[in-house]
Amino acid sequence: MTAALLILTLALGAEPDARPQGVADVREAVRRSIPYIESKGEWWIAEKKCVSCHRAGNMVWALGAARRRGFDVGPRLDEWFAWSLDKSLSKNDKGKVDGSANLEGVAQLLFARDLFPSAGRDDTYRQLQDLVAAGQQPDGGWAPGGQLPAQKRPAEETAAVSTAWVALALPAQGKDEAFGKAVDKFSASAPGKSAEWYAVGLLLADRTGDRRRVADLVTQLRGQQNADGGWGWTVCEDSDALGTGLALYALLRTGLPGDDATARRARHFLVESQRDDGSWPVRGTKANKKTGVEETAVYWGTTWATLALVEGLPPAH
Repeated sequence: MTAALLILTLALGAEPDARPQGVADVREAVRRSIPYIESKGEWWIAEKKCVSCHRAGNMVWALGAARRRGFDVGPRLDEWFAWSLDKSLSKNDKGKVDGSANLEGVAQLLFARDLFPSAGRDDTYRQLQDLVAAGQQPDGGWAPGGQLPAQKRPAEETAAVSTAWVALALPAQGKDEAFGKAVDKFSASAPGKSAEWYAVGLLLADRTGDRRRVADLVTQLRGQQNADGGWGWTVCEDSDALGTGLALYALLRTGLPGDDATARRARHFLVESQRDDGSWPVRGTKANKKTGVEETAVYWGTTWATLALVEGLPPAH
């Protein structure tokens, strides 16, 4: 492609590479990501035995969504999901419930519950929802757990994002005072520096039925899309799978057609930037690890890229 044609292509908002990514390309990218997600997730469970490290929820949610779309996943997925539920409700050696240190992860498990057999788990889900509700602060927010406060964005933004994710895990019929206070808390936060703030804000606005807010956040996310089709986790930085996965997932979940140019360009970025091992490179989200590709950020980015790509696929027959 000549330089002049490249400039014209970018100006028109089309893919720099004219070859479109079809369903087969997307399915192949997801298929390649699954072994990576499984192997690194299983290693984390076996070696770290940790459910409060913002990892297990990503794993079972992404793999469950892929299985729902007809992908082959390992035979231990249901076992890992059950372990994550039980471990979240177990007590550590200090007598604290493990999941209380990672309410965002508990929220992910609740998001994933429809992807797994539910027989006999109603009481477990009620306990997890009670755990989430008990963590709400008087101002309506939830404090970010674990390593999240050390991320490379304002602490107030991280707290707002955690509040929105946890609020989304409240029961669908639970648009009560607790949910309303959480929405007010997030709505009062300053516009974010991360694509995650816009993505979770969009999901929250859709949940509340605020169509004007939905339209505004869709417009902002579209405007933040980079020329290569992706988003950075931090807005205005180079594209990565974490920012792109979050943005694309939120847009698709709230009604963006899969054949929209924004979605096509995002899929193009993800398919073209996947590594040979099925993962995507992502720089660290923590302030002290922001300059180099970091393993935990890679895992988050790979699971979010998979969730977003799966979301745009037709249902399995």
